[in-house]
Formats: sequence, structure tokens, C-alpha cells
Amino acid sequence: MSALRHLPRALSRFSQGRLVSLLLLVLACLALYHIETTPLASLHAAQFDRYQRQMPRQRDIHPVVVVGIDNLSLAELGQWPWPRDRVAELIERIQSAAPLVVGIDVMFVEADRYSPEELGKRLPSIAPDVLRALSDPDRRLAQALAAGPSVIAVSGIDHAFPGTRPPGKPFYRPPHNDPNLAHLIRYPAGVASLPVLEQAASGEGFINPSPERKDSVGQQRGVLRQVPAVAMIDQDMFLSLPLEMVRVALGEDNQTEVEFGAHGVSRIHVGSYSLPTLPNGELMPHFAAMRDEHYVSAADVLAGRVDADIFNARLVLIGFNVSGLQDRVVSPLGDSLPGAEVHVQVIESLLAGAALQRPPELAQLEIAALALSGLLLIGVIPAMRPRYAIAVFASLAGFWIVGGYAAFHYGRWLFDASAIVLLLTPIFIALLSSTWIIVDARQRDAERALQATREETARFNGELDAARRIQMGLLPNPTSDFAGETRYQVAALLEPARAVGGDYYDCFALDTARLCFAIADVSGKGLPASLFMAVAKTLTGALARRTADLGQAMREVEAELSRENPECLFVTAFVGVLDANTGQLDFVRAGHDAPLLARAGEISRVDADAASGPPLCALGDYPYQSGRFQLQAGDTLCLFTDGVHEASNGRTLFGMPQLIEIFAAHAPKTPIDQQVMAIRDAVRRFEDGQPAADDLTLLLLRWNGPESAALDQPPAAVSAR
Repeated sequence: MSALRHLPRALSRFSQGRLVSLLLLVLACLALYHIETTPLASLHAAQFDRYQRQMPRQRDIHPVVVVGIDNLSLAELGQWPWPRDRVAELIERIQSAAPLVVGIDVMFVEADRYSPEELGKRLPSIAPDVLRALSDPDRRLAQALAAGPSVIAVSGIDHAFPGTRPPGKPFYRPPHNDPNLAHLIRYPAGVASLPVLEQAASGEGFINPSPERKDSVGQQRGVLRQVPAVAMIDQDMFLSLPLEMVRVALGEDNQTEVEFGAHGVSRIHVGSYSLPTLPNGELMPHFAAMRDEHYVSAADVLAGRVDADIFNARLVLIGFNVSGLQDRVVSPLGDSLPGAEVHVQVIESLLAGAALQRPPELAQLEIAALALSGLLLIGVIPAMRPRYAIAVFASLAGFWIVGGYAAFHYGRWLFDASAIVLLLTPIFIALLSSTWIIVDARQRDAERALQATREETARFNGELDAARRIQMGLLPNPTSDFAGETRYQVAALLEPARAVGGDYYDCFALDTARLCFAIADVSGKGLPASLFMAVAKTLTGALARRTADLGQAMREVEAELSRENPECLFVTAFVGVLDANTGQLDFVRAGHDAPLLARAGEISRVDADAASGPPLCALGDYPYQSGRFQLQAGDTLCLFTDGVHEASNGRTLFGMPQLIEIFAAHAPKTPIDQQVMAIRDAVRRFEDGQPAADDLTLLLLRWNGPESAALDQPPAAVSAR
């Protein structure tokens, strides 16, 4: 119920478009969280492409030579596939220059059609002796592969089919129960070259592209943004062809390691080189502009038109570079690249340590940036003039855009600033529109508001005067109420600091022998405190009359006051019941100053600690207990609120010492109504014209003793019950 009471106030705080903007911010955060499945995915990917186009990788190194099977090669040497002995000759010419490694972006799954075995099947009329005299092209190719470091291509497939078999040269055979393997791209089966070729090669690397995923932007609009670096084929772990080439080129002494993090693969190490990866083992290469200087034609190599030194101490890749035989992709730079060029870009990225980074934490950072920026706009835009609001939004947008480019430049981090700015725009428009509407409404209502304010001020002042009269009318007049009483005397005074105040006093006879009196101070000032004061005074009087136990009465007062207290006000109070015949005083002290006691010319404080408790409504359900004090004939009590001893002249406070001094000076002989006025006058003189900071309330009570005769009284004592 308390939450429902505060709901209108909470909603009002989100005026000026804040509530709508907050809902838009929640939707924006959800859209950014699921950006890969929204229309914003294209914008998301385009921003990352824009980073690369404006800051492409510089090709400072040229470690790879591509021997292309191009149009010239097909024109001079005939259609593909070539006989394996011709491919072997090409590899032998390259191997003679001592390259670091030769990679073949081709799979030789079936036997060469010119092998003796295949010729015997196709031409059974050829004599067996003739067939045995022929050389085997596949064995010739195997010898060429074995002549130096070489890597052949393999491919992972989703379903095995006749004639396929898994490749046999993984770089690592992990244990089957390794939980990290679940993160990797996995192919249940694979396709490999002939066993004789596989055994001759130094290594095998897969040439699969990234698997198609509905939540991936890797291939959106035909743009290649990420390539697999490591994958599982059957139960073995393989590197991609370019990484396997580097591994073989570095030799067996250099360790290759796949580093796993909390979300999957985090980095791959090949020797002393390493690159960050996506959790599934894919790389995001930092692409460089394509150049033709590291491409040579296979026909020129076979014809001896290429200086063999170009291959020395370099990585050589044999692949297709002719329309109809190659797979072409579009890079983020907008270049149309052959598949072999992608392998080159991966090798160069590895050697330069230049790959893009998009860990899962970066997406969470983007959502946090969006949320904080949206909350900032919601907090400040409604309080600004439109032109300043536009400047703030433009500055915020510029900050994130510059931050995105800086993150890419210094760390190759893919931080999507454009999506943040785009999703913030509707929030800003909603806030700005609301601000313009409010500004226009304020301008049109200015004159009416001014007139209404004047009328309201006059009416309010009149109501305050009436409230003051009503409040003062609630207070008793002890002089007239107890004019015929000889056992005790009561005098009281209340002067609010404002038109109305939160202090009150009360005194009334419970019966012919008992007098109830009280003084209290409500927290706060003005009308709220005065209304609470009226309620507290009424409840205290009613419950004190109804309940004989004063402690129980105060517990019930607190319960009733706390029941409806939306402003969380509290009351300090001192309530007492005097037995006029015996001088016995029962009291409860609820966070209020203990009264001063004038006895036989000495001033002291009433020892009220045993019956003390916190202010009413401060803690709630406090078990107030009453205390007891024995007055002697002629004793005078002085009850006061903090408007007396905390009165200020702008430099110091009136203080308790001065109050005690004034009370002592008038206590023995002066009638108590004159004592009240003397204390009030001393406070006002001290203030020296300064406006009162708090209500001033005084109540003096003198017990004269029983009517028959003055009784010998025991020493003062305090008890709790």
C-alpha cells in the first residue's frame, strides 16, 4: 500500500517526457542486446567495415607469394584439372628455391585419371606390361610434396558420403572429455586428399569458410568479415590452411596453442605469433588493400620465366586465380578478392599481430554506454533550453563516435558507436519535443500564472491568518482555566516563528485530584507541522483521559500518529500527570528536553532518564514507560522547547546557562505568569531583532502543596513502571 501511495509522486517525477524516454531507453537496450537479429545488424556490420576502410592495415611485410592457376596457365597448359605430374613439376620448381613452406589450396581426393590404375580401367586393351612401365602421377606428386615443407588442403563436411574419410594429420588430438571443445566449430566428417599425398605432406589445413548462422553478420551482403582459424573435424583439431602453413614453416620446435577463456576460444598462438579470436575460434582479419605484386602465374613458373629466388625463405601458396575456378569474396574494404588472397591476409595478420577484437564483454560495454548515456539525457535535457540540449546531445554523440574510432585505431577493438548514437536519437527527440512543448506552454501561461500567483498569495495569507487564530485557539488558557485552584499554578506561552508553528502545550484536569500537562515540538515548520501538531495534541489529550497508564497512553498516541504520517514527521514531547494532593508526578519523556526544577532556591534538571524514549514516530512501536517523581511544596517546573535555548542573535545561541540564570532569578518570589514573560523577554532581547528561527514555547508549573497543610516530602526519586 505504501508503494501505491507513492506511485503518483514517482510518476510526476518523470514528467517532461522522461517516462516515455525511459521506456524508449529500455527498448533501445533490448534492441542493442539482440542487434544481430534486428534490422540494425547491417548498420552494425557497416560501421565495422567503415573502420577498416578508413584505417586499413598497412602491408609492411610481404611474406607470401601466390602461384596462381590463372587464365594464362589454362591457355598454355590446358584445362583444369592438370595431370598430377604437372602439378608435381610446379611444386618441384618452387621447392628448389627453398621456400619456408608450400601450401596447396587444392584437394586431390580421387586418383589421377592418367595413373596406370585409372588407364587400365578406362582402356582395358592396354597390355599390363605397358601399364607397369608407366610412371604414377600421384606418386610423383607425393615425392614433390615430401621434398620440402608442404601443407595440403582438407575440408570439413556435415555428413559423410561414399569415398570420404577424415583427414589424418591434425595439429592436436584433444581428449574427448575436454569441455572447451564445445565452443569450437565442429564438422562430423571430412574430405582429404589421397592417402599417399596425405602421408607425404607435412601438414593439413582446412579451407572451409565460416559456417552460415542466422545471428551472424560475417557474410552479410556478401562481405567476408571473419574466417575460421581452428575447428574440429571428427575428433581431431585442425588449423586453417594459412595458419597450418605458418605452423609448418616455424618447425616442430615452436608450440601451437589454442587459448580458452570463460566464453570459449580467446586467442590462438602459433609459435611466438598470436591473434585474438571469437569464442568459436574464428578470426576477424584486419584487411589490407589487395596488391598484385605477390602474385605470379603458374605458367610462368613452369616455363622458367620467374626468378626462383622470389620463393626463397617465403611462404608459397598455390591456388586459383581465374574466373570459373575460384571462390571470390568481397572484403570490408570493398575489394573483390580470390580465395587465395584471404589466406594471404590471414598469414599477414598473424605475422603482424593485427586482428580485430570483438569479445563478448565489448557488447556488454556498449549496452552499458547506451544505458548511461540515455539516463544522462533523461536527467539533464528536460532542465535545459533547447539550444543547450542540442549541444549536449551533439557532444555526447561525438564523444562515442570519436571513442569508437580511437578504440579501433589503438587496439583494433570493434566498438559500435553508430548503433549507440542511432538508438539514443529517438530518446533525445522525445525529450526535446517535450521540452519545446513545455517552453511554449510556459510562455503562453506566464501572464495568467502571474495573476493567479498574486491572487493565491492574498488568499494564502488570509488562510494563514485564519490558521494561526485556529491554532492559538486550540491552546488552553491556564490562568482562567485554573483560577480557583490553590494546590498548583500553571502559566504557558507559545509564539510561533511563522504564522503557524509545530509547538504546542496543553494542561487540563483529569479529575479533581489529577492535572495532566504536556509540551511538544513537531519536526518541521509551517502548515504541515501545525496540522500534525493539532492531531498530536488532540490524540495526547484524548488518550491520556482514557488510559490510566501514561506509558500505555503514549504508546497508543505513537501508533495513531504513525498510522497516517506521509511526511514522516516526528514529535518530541514531555507529558506529565500531577497528583495535586500528594505532589506525585508521573511522566513520559519522548525525546524532549527534561524540565528545569526550582527547589529551595536551587535549579536542577528533573532526572527523567528512566522514563526517556525517542521522539514519537521516530522509530515506531517503541515501548514507552512512565516514570515517577515526587514534588515538594513550592517546587516549580519549567518546560520549554528548543526555540528558547537555541534562539540566535546571528552569532551565538541563547543557551541553557542563560535560561537557568533567568529562571533562577525569578523563581522564588515572582508569580509564574510573570516568570514566563520574563524568560520570553530575555530571549527576544538576546535575538536583537533577528527573526526567530523556531517556535518559542514555555510552560511553568508550581505545586503549592495539599490544601490542608504543607507535607514533609521525601527526597526526590525516580522509578519506572
